[in-house]
Amino acid sequence: MKEKMKVYGYVRVSSEQQKLKDNSINNQRQHIEDYCDRYDYELVDVFSDEGISGKIKNRVGLNDLFNNLRKNNIDCLMVYSLSRFSRKLKDVLEFIEGLEKNNIKFISLKENFDSNEIVGKMMLGILGSINEFEVNLLGDRISDVKQYKKSKNEVYNGKILFGMYKRGKKLVKNVSEIKILKEIIRLREVEKLSYFKISDYLNELGFKSKEKKKWYGSSVRSVYLNGVKDKI
Repeated sequence: MKEKMKVYGYVRVSSEQQKLKDNSINNQRQHIEDYCDRYDYELVDVFSDEGISGKIKNRVGLNDLFNNLRKNNIDCLMVYSLSRFSRKLKDVLEFIEGLEKNNIKFISLKENFDSNEIVGKMMLGILGSINEFEVNLLGDRISDVKQYKKSKNEVYNGKILFGMYKRGKKLVKNVSEIKILKEIIRLREVEKLSYFKISDYLNELGFKSKEKKKWYGSSVRSVYLNGVKDKI
């Protein structure tokens, strides 16, 4: 007699109000139980998180689920919908990849998603492409905003260019750094010195980098290529 597939279920709601709606804990659990009955799967246990956002990775129910997955011989993890597992596509993909490495299939009922089937694998590839597109698009948006703020001398997230410092919400010239930058340009373009020789020269004179540390060839190169040359 063929052994039944052993299943863990996972259910989640992000607010107290959702407990009363169609995507309540009980509703999600019922869908999972009905599916297992229909296909004669053994539902070993159902783990839950109530009032927890899908953006949070560190959840009690989810952590208990993964700890038990490692201990027990489970064949499948089932959720009502992908959004119950996580709101972040990147996290969903990482979770499914981790399951597959341990030969555990993943089923999402609402999307009719089965990681072991051909359509499921194709859908996983599509989701991966969408995630990569979203990451690249977000990166481009951040870069555009950063470049715009630089052009307006406004504070932006990330490392402030050598030759500038933050004053409130504005970026202003750092006179001492501008002098060092001018010297780096002169040594590089006139004296034709290597980045490493320039770093030795700056260290001998006691000049500090933006982080108040010693200079290295790589840090000289970064300042030479990315310093605020348009401000000097």
